[in-house]
Amino acid sequence: MINPRVRSLQKSSTLKITALTKKLKKEGKDVVNFAAGEPDFDTPSFAKDAAKKAIDNGFTKYIPSAGMPELREAIAHKLNSENKIPCGPNNIIVTSGAKYALFAAIFALLKEKDEVLLPAPYWVSYPEMVKLAGATRKVINCKKENNFKLQKEELKKALTKKTKLLILNYPSNPSGITYSAQELKEFYEIIKGKNVFVLSDEIYEKLVYDELEHTSFASLAGAYKTTVTVNGFSKSFSMTGWRLGYLVADEEIIAQASKIIDHTTSCASSISQAAGLAALQHGKGWGEKIRREFQYRRDILWEGLNASKGLVPIRSQGTFYMFCDISKTGLSSFDFASGLLEKQLVSVIPGDAFGAEGFVRFSFATSKEQIHKGIERIRNFLKDL
Repeated sequence: MINPRVRSLQKSSTLKITALTKKLKKEGKDVVNFAAGEPDFDTPSFAKDAAKKAIDNGFTKYIPSAGMPELREAIAHKLNSENKIPCGPNNIIVTSGAKYALFAAIFALLKEKDEVLLPAPYWVSYPEMVKLAGATRKVINCKKENNFKLQKEELKKALTKKTKLLILNYPSNPSGITYSAQELKEFYEIIKGKNVFVLSDEIYEKLVYDELEHTSFASLAGAYKTTVTVNGFSKSFSMTGWRLGYLVADEEIIAQASKIIDHTTSCASSISQAAGLAALQHGKGWGEKIRREFQYRRDILWEGLNASKGLVPIRSQGTFYMFCDISKTGLSSFDFASGLLEKQLVSVIPGDAFGAEGFVRFSFATSKEQIHKGIERIRNFLKDL
């Protein structure tokens, strides 16, 4: 009765934990939320004002499925000037969230039994999307001693004649680790000429710390035609609920991916796109402000976890996540997360959802006061073990 591919999908544990956290808070419980997958800042006023104006002006009808022309032009300008990606508006599709851009890219590129290289730990939805497409995932288990960064030797070993796609997410959800330009060049040298595409998920590009620089894979010499870049407005402009993302690729890929949009969502929300255009036009200073705040919070959480007996955190280089080794506690990731929520009302995401048992993901998308409170409760939890 039910499509077996759909039946085989796993529910998103990150969304399940987040939903339970919100339920407990609604019941009046004093939950410290380290599970959040979205910025705690409100959407900036210049984006909200543009959306209100769009509604008042009747900009509430269908628009081209690839996106509002003015927005695609603004995205192309941003990508050329900031990311050094050589693209134009015809290389861009605006989508209902970056997650849907990933979905459209995966379905446009993959056929049954194509092999997808997936470095672990990975974001929870990648393997499920690959499964839906009927392709085969090959997980590369990256080592803790390398801060969970894919190594060029690991990539070489994993490649086969069936390999069609390498998925890169940097800065990484959940590890918070990113790649240098040199590391990305080494990856490209390994795969170029082998008919292997790269799906580069760069949704956290604006949240990079310690004066590190973000390099887009598609900006590497020769890499553009075989790279699909995915980005959006959720993290950099705190617009998660607006559902606004985009994919960037060679025109042939765009032509095929656009068919998926035509026959599924038709187009991303016109109102959200008006807000997104305003965000690109007015948001440079705002983005730097939240980047500094997140780095400040990162440091507080790092110091607190690092000084807690039994925990070994990996210092984040980007995103608003910190991955933490909890194996010394003797608990599984799920038992640690569920016990911490039940006994101390602190919410975290178990690492098995990301392909990394023995770890949990902390989000520092919350206030410094909440971070301090959460650390105190975690220490109480550890004392009682």
